[in-house]
Amino acid sequence: MSFVGLHIHSDYSLLDGASQLPQLIDRALELGMPAIAVTDHGVMYGAIELIKTCRNKNIKPIIGNEMYVINGDIKVQDQKDKRRRKYHQVVLAKNTQGYKNLVKLTTISHLQGFQGKGIFARPCINKELLEQYHEGLIVTSACLGGEIPQAILQGRYDVAREVAKWYQRVFGEDFYLEIQDHGSPEDRMVNVEIVKISQELKIKIIATNDSHFISCNDVEAHDALLCINTQKLISEEKRMRYSGTEYLKSAEEMAQLFLDHLPNDIIQEAINNTVEVANKVEPYKGILGEPRIPDYPIPADHTADTYLEEVTWKGLLERMNAKTRSEIKPLYKERLEYELKMMQQMGFSTYFLVVWDYIKFARDNNIAVGPGRGSAAGSLVAYALKITNIDPVYHGLLFERFLNPERKSMPDIDTDFCIERRDEMIKYVTDKYGDDKVAQIITFNRMTSKAVLKDVARVLGISYKNSDKMAKLIPVSRGKPARLKVMISDQSPSPEFKEAYDNEQVAVHNEAGEEVNTITVKQWLDMAIRIEGTNKTFGVHAAGVVISKQSLDEIVPLQRNNDGAVITQYYMEDLEAVGLLKMDFLGLKNLTMIQKAVNYIEQKHHYKIDPEKLPSDIERKAQDAYKTHKKLPEDVLKTYKLLEKGDLDGIFQLESSGMIDIVKKLKPSCLDDISSILALYRPGPLDAGLIPQFIDRKHGRDEISYDHPLLEPILKETYGILCFQEQIMRLAQDLAGYSLGQADLLRRAMGKKKAEEMNKQRETFIDGATKNGVGQKIAEKLFEQMLQFAEYCFNKSHSMAYAYVTYETAYLKANYPVEYMAALLSANSGDTDKIQKYIESCQKSLGIKVIPPDINLSGMDFTPSDQSIIFGLSAIKNVGEGAIEHLLEIRHDGGEFKSFPDLCDRINLQMVNSRALEALIKCGALDKLNPNRRQAIDHLDKLISWAQSKAKDRAVGQQSIFDILGGGTNTKNTHEDAPKPAKLEDFKVQEKLQFEKELLGFYVSEHPLKSILRSIVIEERVTLSELTGKKSKVKVVVVITSIKIHTTKKGDRMAFLQIEDLTGQMEAIVFPRTYQEIQTFPSENNIVLITGKTDKQEDKIQLIIDELQLADTLPRIDKISPLLLEDLPIEESELMVLLHLKLEEVYDLSRLQKLHALLKEQSSGNQQQANIPIIATVKGEFKSSHKGVCLGRDFWIQNAEATIDSLKSAGFDAEIQPKLELLRSSQG
Repeated sequence: MSFVGLHIHSDYSLLDGASQLPQLIDRALELGMPAIAVTDHGVMYGAIELIKTCRNKNIKPIIGNEMYVINGDIKVQDQKDKRRRKYHQVVLAKNTQGYKNLVKLTTISHLQGFQGKGIFARPCINKELLEQYHEGLIVTSACLGGEIPQAILQGRYDVAREVAKWYQRVFGEDFYLEIQDHGSPEDRMVNVEIVKISQELKIKIIATNDSHFISCNDVEAHDALLCINTQKLISEEKRMRYSGTEYLKSAEEMAQLFLDHLPNDIIQEAINNTVEVANKVEPYKGILGEPRIPDYPIPADHTADTYLEEVTWKGLLERMNAKTRSEIKPLYKERLEYELKMMQQMGFSTYFLVVWDYIKFARDNNIAVGPGRGSAAGSLVAYALKITNIDPVYHGLLFERFLNPERKSMPDIDTDFCIERRDEMIKYVTDKYGDDKVAQIITFNRMTSKAVLKDVARVLGISYKNSDKMAKLIPVSRGKPARLKVMISDQSPSPEFKEAYDNEQVAVHNEAGEEVNTITVKQWLDMAIRIEGTNKTFGVHAAGVVISKQSLDEIVPLQRNNDGAVITQYYMEDLEAVGLLKMDFLGLKNLTMIQKAVNYIEQKHHYKIDPEKLPSDIERKAQDAYKTHKKLPEDVLKTYKLLEKGDLDGIFQLESSGMIDIVKKLKPSCLDDISSILALYRPGPLDAGLIPQFIDRKHGRDEISYDHPLLEPILKETYGILCFQEQIMRLAQDLAGYSLGQADLLRRAMGKKKAEEMNKQRETFIDGATKNGVGQKIAEKLFEQMLQFAEYCFNKSHSMAYAYVTYETAYLKANYPVEYMAALLSANSGDTDKIQKYIESCQKSLGIKVIPPDINLSGMDFTPSDQSIIFGLSAIKNVGEGAIEHLLEIRHDGGEFKSFPDLCDRINLQMVNSRALEALIKCGALDKLNPNRRQAIDHLDKLISWAQSKAKDRAVGQQSIFDILGGGTNTKNTHEDAPKPAKLEDFKVQEKLQFEKELLGFYVSEHPLKSILRSIVIEERVTLSELTGKKSKVKVVVVITSIKIHTTKKGDRMAFLQIEDLTGQMEAIVFPRTYQEIQTFPSENNIVLITGKTDKQEDKIQLIIDELQLADTLPRIDKISPLLLEDLPIEESELMVLLHLKLEEVYDLSRLQKLHALLKEQSSGNQQQANIPIIATVKGEFKSSHKGVCLGRDFWIQNAEATIDSLKSAGFDAEIQPKLELLRSSQG
C-alpha cells in the first residue's frame, strides 16, 4: 500500500508550518512516497524550491495552495457586522497549465481579494474565479475549514451537497472529497457525512493529514513555533494549540486513523486515491529554463546583436576620444570584439541593451549613477556603454569574472543610483515595459541560532538574562551565527555552551512571572534546534527589481508588501531558476551627497566638476605625472594628505575607527592602495594578519619576494600578497595554462572546497604549471596558498568600483571642504547621531562654523557660505517640507523678513501653521526677528490673529490708507498696527538648549555637558566613543535623553536609558537590584555620572549601570561662580592667591586632576580659619575682562606662602596679591 501526502504545510506557512522542504522531502522518501504536495496557506512561496529539491531527490513535486474562498465579489471589503466566511480550499496544479492558473489565482487573491486587516487578513478568491481558471487544476474539499465540512458541522447537509455538486460540475473527476482525523469529534462527524456524499454523487475520497511538521518528535517544537507567532507562553491554558497529530504520516499510520468510524474498504480506497491524484500530475514543463529577457525596442535595420555592437563601438570611440576604430589601441579593440562575440554567443545582447537604456535614462536626467558594482566593472562593453565608469583594461579587471563562456549563467549587473531618485528609475522601467512585467522581490527572514534560542526561551518562560547569556556564547562569522547543532557538538566553539547543554537547568516562569518549574538546557535547545532555520517573516529586497518578457502573473505569483508595492512570491534564487531577469537598483546615499557637493561647488565657484572624472581622469593623469616628475598635482596631493591624516568623517567606506587607524598607517598613494585596503578590511584577511603585512611591505619594512618570476606581474600591485579573486585566475592562467574561463571555474571550486573537485583541480594545476617550467614543489605550494586565500579573496572589480567612490568623496572633502560638509550634513539630515558627529568634525577638524537655523539665511538643506555652513530648515522637527518651500518662496520674492509681524503678514498661515512657527522660534530660527524666545512664543497667537484679519481684509478689498498711498508695498507702515509683545524674561540657557535638542535632535549652540565637564573632575572618566565590549568598569558623564521603565514578570522595576555625551549615544540598562538602590531616580535631560560595565550585544555595546549620581551632587573643582573682583568679600582677608592657568591647562584633564588634589590637600583642616581665597584666571584673558573665577569656599586656605610653594613645585604659575591692589587694577 502506498500513500501520498496531499495536504502539507511547509515553513513557508510562516510561523505555522515547521517543515523545511529538504527535510520534508527526505522524510517523504523514507516513508516510500512517490510524490509530495505542498499546500501552504494562501501562498506559493516554496513552489520552485519544491520542484528543484524534488528533482534532485527523484520524487514527484505537486505544487499546491490552500486558498481562501468567499462567496460574492472579492473586491468588496467585508463590513464588521457582515463578515463572510473564508473557506479553506486545497488547489493542486495537475500540469503546466494548472501551474499557470494557480499562479494567476494566487496573484488575484493577493492583489484584488485581500479581506480583513492585521492577523485576520486573508487573500481570497471566489467560485467564479475558480471556474474561470479551472483548467489543469485538482481541488479537494479541504479540512474542517472548507465550505463542505462547515455546512456539515452546521447541519446544513443539503448545502454541503449543493457545494459538492458545483465543484463536481466544474472540475469533474479532478474534484475529490477529503477526509482527515486529528482526534476531534468534528472530524468524525464530517468524515461520516463525506462518505455519504461520495456514495450519492459518485465523487472519490482522498485521505489526508493536515501536516504542519515532519514527525511526531516535532510536536513540542511546533507548539513553540505557534507560541512565537501568537506571543503566548507554552504554559498558558487559553491559547491556540494543535492536537499534536499534524505530522507527515505513513500509509500504515493513515490506515489506522479512521477505523473507529469508517469501513476499512473506504479507508483503503481513500489512501489509494492519493496515489491516483499523484499519478494525474504531469511534469511541469517550461517553468524552469531559459532566460526570459524583456523585449527591447530595436531599430528596424538592426538585430539585438548588431545594435549592441553599434552603440558599444560608438561609446568606446567617445571614451577613447577617437574618431575611427583604427585610432583605438589594439588591446582595447581586441578586448571589445572578444566580449561582444561572447555576449552574442550566450544570447545576452538584449540584456545589455536593456541595462544600457535605463542607465542612459538616468544620465540623461541627471540622476547620479555609481561607477560600478560587482564583477560587471570587469567588462569593457559595460565601460563603453557607460554602464560602469571603470576602465577594466587599465585596472587589470577580467571579463571572465563577470561572464564565463565556459559556464553559462545570467549576467548580474547591479547599479547604484542617487538614493533620492531610485523610485524614478523603477517608475521608468515600469512605464517602459509595463506594470504587469515589473515587480520588486520578496525576501524571507529565517530564524538564526541566536534568534531562535531567545524566541523559544521566551515562550518557555525562561528569563531574558539566561537566554541572553547563552546567545552571547554563539560566535558570529561573516555575519552568520554558528548553528545550534555545531554549538552542542564535540567540536563546539564554546565549551561553556556545550557544558550548559549537557549539565545545566534553568528556571521557567508563568504569565505572572512566578517561578513554577525548571527545565534542562538540553530540552530547551533541542526544541530550538528543530525549528532553527525556519522562515519567520517576509520582507522586500533592498534593491532587487524583476523585469519580464511576459506578464509576471503568468510565471510567478505576486502579492503586495506592507507599503502596497507589488512584489514576487519567489525569492531571488528561485526567480533566476524560472529565467526572470533580476536587476539591482540600489539607492546609495553617497551618490546623492556627491551630487549635492558638486552643485554647491558650481553655485559658489561658477564652474562644474564632473565627479566621475576625478578617479578616472584626474587621478590617472596625476599618477602618470608622478612617474615623470615625482610630484603629484596640488589637488590630488591634498586628497592623499587627507587620507594620511585620518580625517575620514564622511569618506565612503573609511569612517569606522578601525579603518581610520589602518588608513593612517597605510598612507595610501594611489587607487590600487585604496582598492586593496577595502578588500582586505574583512574578517578573513584581518584574522590572517594580512593588513599589517601589506602596510609594512608598502613602506619597505618587510621584504617582498616571489616564489617564481611569473608571480611578480600578478602580485606586484598588492605588494606580493594574494588579495583579489582575479589574481587567483591570473595565476591559473599564467602559471598553469588555464583559459580565463577555466580559471574562473577553479576560483569557484576553491570557494566551495569540495574534496573530489579539488583533487582534480590540484592535479590539473600542478601538471600545467610544471609543463610551464614551474617546479613541482613550488606548484604544490602555490596551489595550497591559492586554496587557502580563495576563502576570503575579494572581487577586484567591486573593490575598485568602491575605491572610485571613496576617492571622489576624499577629493571633494580635501579640496572643497565647506561644500562637501554641507552636502554631507544635508544627505544625513535624518540621522541626528551623524549630524552631531559631522558638525563636531566641521568645527574641530576643519575650522568650519555651523550657523544655527536662521529664517533669513537657511535654505531647505544645509548650505555653504564662505567658511561656514548654514543649518538647513528641513532638519527642524514639526516644520514640513511644504511649509519650508513656501517660506523660501516668499523670502525669494519679497526679500528678507524684517520683523516677526512682517513674517506673519507675508506668509500663508495655512501652509505655515502655528506649530511650525513655534518650532522655528524655539530652535532659534527667528532670533534675528525677536531674540527673546519666550516673548515670541507668547506673542505668536496674537500676531497670527492679526495677520489673518489683515489677510481677510485684503481678500475682500479693504485696503488701508497706507496701502493705497504706498501702492501696497509700504510694509513698515502696515505693521504699525501689529499687537505689541508683552515684557517677559527670556528662557534660561538650559531651557533653550533643551528646545534645540527637542526640535533639531541635538544641541547646536552648546552641549549642556560642556559647562559641567569644565567644572568637575572625575578620575578615570571616559567618553562613550571610548567604550568597548570588554566587561571593564567605567565612569561616564552623560545626558539622559530618554527613559523607559519596564516591569519584570516578578513585578520588579528596571529601566532602559538612552544616554549621550559629546562623542555619541548609547543604551544603558538599570537592572532591578540597582534600580531599588537608586534613591532619587533621574528624569530625562538630567546630567548624571554613571558607574558601570560595558556589555556587547551582537555588534551593539550597552552600558550596565551599577551606580548613578546626579551631576548637581558631584564634587566641583571650584563650586564656581565667575565674580567681578570688586564683589569679593574684602573684610575677611587682605590677601589673595592669584592662580594663572594656561589655556591648554584648562582642557587638560590630568592637569586639572593634579590641581584638584593639590588644592584639596592645602585647604584641608579648619575651614573656619581658612580665609584666603584663590582666584583662577586664564593667561591672556584676565586683563581684558577684569574677571576671575573665585574657587569655592572649600578651597580657601590659611597659609598663602605654603600654597604658593606647592603650586609652583607642581609647575603652576601663582602669586600672592593684596586684595586692594588687585581691586584697583580691576577698576582700571
